[in-house]
Amino acid sequence: MFIRICLCTVLLCSASFHALTAQTDTLEAKSDQLLEQGEGSKTKDPTQAALLSAAFPGLGQIYNKKYWKLPIVYGGAYALGYGIKWNDDNYNEVREALFAVRNGNTDPNNPLHSVSESVLERESDSFRRDRDFLIIASILAYFVVIVDSYVDAHLRDFPLGKDAVFNIQPAIRQDYGHFSSGLALSITF
Repeated sequence: MFIRICLCTVLLCSASFHALTAQTDTLEAKSDQLLEQGEGSKTKDPTQAALLSAAFPGLGQIYNKKYWKLPIVYGGAYALGYGIKWNDDNYNEVREALFAVRNGNTDPNNPLHSVSESVLERESDSFRRDRDFLIIASILAYFVVIVDSYVDAHLRDFPLGKDAVFNIQPAIRQDYGHFSSGLALSITF
């Protein structure tokens, strides 16, 4: 089922990106001419980055040369996949124990044979809900990876300037007589 959802999502994204790229405008034609002339050689095509990332998550980040994002992409995919499998395995085990309790087939070797039917129903619903939530989270993460590669390709040539400074400092703050500590983030242009 998960594979069907992913395949439908990839096909839907491919069709929508194809429809978006079918329209041409003068600005895009001019940028293509500049690329052919050798100017703007650092420019990356955002649509190409998004399509690569849709075909195989992380490929858009490789295309944009943002290699540091790969451990985040694959670590997140592994964690979500592991969570889905763990919850699915526990759901199936609890569901089988629930069916055994309902049918009166209590196996003394089964660790769940002495658990009541209401507890088994609650645990079964909990594992199923968590598994389904992680499936939805993995689909959202898939789209976040695609959007990240698309936006990153767009902002590749964004001028930050030499005056841009990103600064993190420890901070102590007093609110109504109570002190709290944390980090202060400041961005100056």
